[in-house]
Amino acid sequence: MPEDAHVYCETCGAAHRGRDRLCSECQKTLSGLASPKTTPPGGDFNAAQDPIASGGRKPLSKEGGWERPELGRSFTLPIALGDRSLKVRWLALFGAVGLAASLAELFFGSAAAWWCVLGMPSTLALILGIGLMRHRFVRLPHLINVEADKTGRVFVTKIGGDCPVCSGELKLEDIGPKRHTKTVVQCTSDATHQWAFNSKQLAEL
Repeated sequence: MPEDAHVYCETCGAAHRGRDRLCSECQKTLSGLASPKTTPPGGDFNAAQDPIASGGRKPLSKEGGWERPELGRSFTLPIALGDRSLKVRWLALFGAVGLAASLAELFFGSAAAWWCVLGMPSTLALILGIGLMRHRFVRLPHLINVEADKTGRVFVTKIGGDCPVCSGELKLEDIGPKRHTKTVVQCTSDATHQWAFNSKQLAEL
């Protein structure tokens, strides 16, 4: 190679002269001739790759959307027994006692039908009670949302909002295999407009 021949670093594009095989700019080993890197007209490399600057739509973020949507409760129903609000601790206690009674009847009694009559509702109540005590939000996939306020009162709620991308309606959807469903916020007009759901982002009841 002639002494005055230009060699361009394949890593950083800097011009190099001489027989030294180490780039003076990035200190990478020169592997051969390369074309110099050119700056796009009217800007730098990042500007050329920016879909907003080039008139394109902003791509989806890792969470699935352009910006986080604002969610709210479009329906809130307090659960009451007579004139008294149902509390989380009562729900968990009813579930535990009912499940224990149904198991005792199943093992020591003669009527296995009691498991269906008392056992299944008790199991559901216990699961809801424990979930509400831990997170104050439990979703029964494809059915309803059950929430609790700071005082422990139990509510059935419906959550929604407006899509920040296309102004469609947002709803909670359960996706994935039956035993491994994941709750997401999804636009009813375009299912690709989707965000991960976090109940902690909701306003207090």
